[in-house]
Amino acid sequence: MENPGVVYSDTKYKYLSGMLERYGTVDERFPEVEHLGCRMDINRLLEDGKSDELSLDDMVDAIDKFYNDRKNLVIPIVFAYCYSIKNFAGVSKEELNSYQERLLAFSNE
Repeated sequence: MENPGVVYSDTKYKYLSGMLERYGTVDERFPEVEHLGCRMDINRLLEDGKSDELSLDDMVDAIDKFYNDRKNLVIPIVFAYCYSIKNFAGVSKEELNSYQERLLAFSNE
């Protein structure tokens, strides 16, 4: 109990790490949501050499920031991750807003 934030923080990192290990199965298990994924953006980051600049800390911070907007709370974490990847990949603000609206529509179904 000396530092309860550490456990919470470690949980986020462990969850994200596990999710990333399983990420490839999302498209396979749920092909109907492939259009909501971010595989092309991940590839763009890899091709541009930007993936080396990103850390798990960056992703956790970006996902936390995404969920600071309370309307995003209904969106599954894998799509918050994809939103963050798209942002890091340099997708325009308009495209990000459109993507967020599609995520909200999907999540509220």
